Amino acid sequence: MFSSVSSNRFQPRHYQMPIEGDLKKCLGSGEYGQLKDCPLYESNFVQVTRSGEVANRVTVGIAASSPSLELPDLLVLARPVEYPTEECTCENPESKLVPREELQLIALLPLKFVRIYVHDESRYQLKVSLANGRKFYLQLLAHPQKLDYIFGQWVRLLYRLRFYRTDAPISYQQVYRMR
Repeated sequence: MFSSVSSNRFQPRHYQMPIEGDLKKCLGSGEYGQLKDCPLYESNFVQVTRSGEVANRVTVGIAASSPSLELPDLLVLARPVEYPTEECTCENPESKLVPREELQLIALLPLKFVRIYVHDESRYQLKVSLANGRKFYLQLLAHPQKLDYIFGQWVRLLYRLRFYRTDAPISYQQVYRMR
């Protein structure tokens, strides 16, 4: 479904389980160990401005805080961080030039405080709105032959999250009619 899906619960029947993604590995280590067995969808994106200029690379995950939940309830954001490589004593001198890259968790937000929309389907872009009013735009980063499929899976996931959401706020029109 995505770069990494760690549970059969959220994936279509025809999909084969991929190798564990970088975000799943990050959550399985250190202080996030409680999330290591939780279902997780993850994909790599680039953060873009509203006009489409690239700003940062970010890995986005939608996770369930418990394997027993029917739907995910967390948005997980991480960014790549390069660490200097240690001196290599091996025979391959090129290995010294490749920095070690790991993900650093930058946000772990309950989905009830987040709204995710399709911003521009032709550019594979999502719009993320936070409860505090902050908005940012994400463009899917994947192999060109897989863009349609992966973005389609994100669209289906967003539809399911919105369709089954029970704690969604009342819209302004509904509030107005109730008065």
